[in-house]
Amino acid sequence: MSAVTYTDKFVRTSKAAASAKKGFFARFLEAVIAARMEQAELEYARYVQIHGRDPVA
Repeated sequence: MSAVTYTDKFVRTSKAAASAKKGFFARFLEAVIAARMEQAELEYARYVQIHGRDPVA
């Protein structure tokens, strides 16, 4: 087995690609994840308020 490594001297790097904005799907997925996390946190807080104890601890 062997490993090959490259430096910038041999491989062209595109600085424009690194600074490009995220695509539609990536932004959509992040929004869905953020909404679900907020919903989960609200449900967790509601459970603690109703039952008076932390289910995880």
